Order: sequence, then structure tokens, then C-alpha cells
Amino acid sequence: MDTRIRLALDTTGDAGTRVRGEAAPDDGAAVDEAEAPHVVVVALTGPLSQVTARPLAERLVELLRRHGGVVVDVSGMKLTHSGAVHAFAEAAALAGEWPDVRLALAAPDATTAALLVSSRVAQRVPVHPDTATAVAHLDERPELVRGWWRFTVDPQAPGAARGHVRRVCHRWAVDEEAREAAEIVVTELVTNAVEHAASASVVEVERREHSLRLTVRDFDLAPVPEAHLPEPTSPRGRGLAMVAAVSRAWGVESHRDGKTVWSEMTTTA
Repeated sequence: MDTRIRLALDTTGDAGTRVRGEAAPDDGAAVDEAEAPHVVVVALTGPLSQVTARPLAERLVELLRRHGGVVVDVSGMKLTHSGAVHAFAEAAALAGEWPDVRLALAAPDATTAALLVSSRVAQRVPVHPDTATAVAHLDERPELVRGWWRFTVDPQAPGAARGHVRRVCHRWAVDEEAREAAEIVVTELVTNAVEHAASASVVEVERREHSLRLTVRDFDLAPVPEAHLPEPTSPRGRGLAMVAAVSRAWGVESHRDGKTVWSEMTTTA
């Protein structure tokens, strides 16, 4: 049976904002959240604004990590700032990986529903017309699923990154060819971060229909060398050539404090 919780979004002036959570089961009894039901339905009331967005995201992260599945009924919510809808995508990203955490929204008004689509929040957090439909479809994979991990300058980082990528590819039903390509890419790029850039790195993987995108962010200001095969006698330098060979597309984005190398692979589903 679903557990239902009310979350009131209250602005408290200069003192800041809090998200009040009050359990509200049908029989009026108190809810012990430690029992961790399979699905929690959260009914939001009050204004969702720039001020209330962050504490809402933090509260949803707590609920997702504790219960795994959360449906948010937004019919009683008043949206006062368009950017605040990103709180839902932020919560989904911070809480963990699908299918361990599953978040969906239910019963938005027409304006909010359109904004969720135009802002692309609906790609990460599915939107449904009512809570019953949202609960029924909560286990379905969203249009976009994502995983991310941080690594230190450690010789074991490339192997750890490869293991994470292999694990999520299996859970997200990525075909073997794309999975193997992703493992090659993340191994080469994290190895470059550790051995050449001497930098920590952040790995992100995104899964969409027929597409897998992998990025490795480092904090080295040196430019990325050309992706070409070295001389046959050279023991090093094949990393970016391997990335280029197994990727549908790849590239580099520069930042003030480093760079991101990205790679995309085509998947069969």
C-alpha cells in the first residue's frame, strides 16, 4: 500500500525557507518512514519559488534514498518562478541511479506541465496526469537516466570507472557493443586524467533511447593533443585514437579550470 506524505513549502521571510513534512495516511495514524515502503506519494502545497526549490530538492533526495520510489503530486503547488522546476531534476540526479531511485510527478496544471517539458525536466522525471498513473508507471525507465562518479588521482581510478560504467550499462539494458565501447572510452580518458593530467576527474554517463553519452571532466589546463596513432614503437599515446575509433562522435569542451572530453555511442534500443 502506498504511503502518503504532505510537504508544505513555507517562506519564512529573512530567516529563510523550510520544507515541512507531515505524514498523512488515510487512517490518520503516524507514519514510520524507517519502514521504507516501496512507494511514497508526496503531496506538495504552497509556493515553489527560487527560495523553496533547494530545500524541496534536499527533502526529495532524502525520501528517494530512503524509499526508492517517490511520486510527487504537484496539484496543490503554486509555481512562482519558472526555474524552480529544476529542483525535481536536481533531486533525481543527486539521489542516485535509476532504477535504485525512481521519481515521477503527477497532476500538474497545464502551465506547469508545459514548463516541465520545455525545460527538459520531464526527460529526467516523468510527468503523469494523476498519481495512480504515476505509481503504475514508476518502474519504467525515464527518457534520460544518468550516473556520475568522482575519482582522485589514483592508479586504480580507471578500473573503478570502468566497473561503474559496466554496471550501469547492464542495468540500463545497453547492448554489448555500445557497452564495450563505453568501457574503452572511460578507461582511456580516466587514465589520461590520472597519468598525464595528474588530475582528479568526474565521470558522467547518460542513457537515452538509441544513445549513450559519456563525459570525463578533469582539472588540467593543458590542451588535449590530436587524436592520432603514435609510432608503432611508442608505448603510449593511443588513448584518444581509441576514443575516436569507437565513438559515433566525440569532442572537447574547455573550461577555465580544465576540460571535458565527451563521447557518444549508438545503442540498439
